Amino acid sequence: MKVVNYLIGENRAELIGYIHEDMYAEGGCYKKRPCIIVCPGGGYIRLSIREEDPVVFPLFAHGYNVFIFRYSVGEAIRRSFPEEEAALAIATIREDADKLDIDSSRIGIMGFSAGGHVAASIACHWKKYGEQSKPDAAVLCYPVISMSEHGHATSTASLTDGDEKLKSYYSLETQVDEDTAPCFVWHTFPDASVDVWNSLAFATSLHEHGVDVELHVYGSGSHGLSLGYNETGKEEKSVQSWMDLCLAWLDLRWGFSR
Repeated sequence: MKVVNYLIGENRAELIGYIHEDMYAEGGCYKKRPCIIVCPGGGYIRLSIREEDPVVFPLFAHGYNVFIFRYSVGEAIRRSFPEEEAALAIATIREDADKLDIDSSRIGIMGFSAGGHVAASIACHWKKYGEQSKPDAAVLCYPVISMSEHGHATSTASLTDGDEKLKSYYSLETQVDEDTAPCFVWHTFPDASVDVWNSLAFATSLHEHGVDVELHVYGSGSHGLSLGYNETGKEEKSVQSWMDLCLAWLDLRWGFSR
């Protein structure tokens, strides 16, 4: 495994990559691999470590090249919005795809809670930044979607600072069009921090615009579950299937098999 590091944007947000060695030279199936960028949650005020390495390594073991993206939070947002950093992160990876043995047509972004909002934002708004910044898929895990009354108050305040235009722009259930990236979405009905309405509304909007979407809503489980294992501090057996379901969805889209 090779580890690569980038510093993204004005705030020099960290983009840390875990890259497979060249197994093709040893008879492996793939020279170029799909890539997933992982955005942890934290209400746009911090970054949750339970949604970094524990998530990265199952994706890596499956055969993907994987990045952790530590986008700007808190006061740093006023200088560099996370959506803009995500656009630059995707474009940077795409530009370096050949030397990283990444398939530039299979670059996805995965986000948890507020990180899900980052991922959904660039899935919706990529045209503002150009084709190089378009994610080929987005995986949204108990995502913040709306900045309306159904949204997450802490994320809304941290990201918009009360600006009504930003609240509208970042209420992503209203921002979907036919060019929005395809999405895999999961949530739990009892989530008391980010209402399941966010995922339901976003998936409905994707479906109405003809965008490929797969939605899973589990009947039990609180917010911030990550993989749902003891290792990540919140065991919830009912949601542990989401990673396998997600990988099956991505592999089918991308024609990838270990």
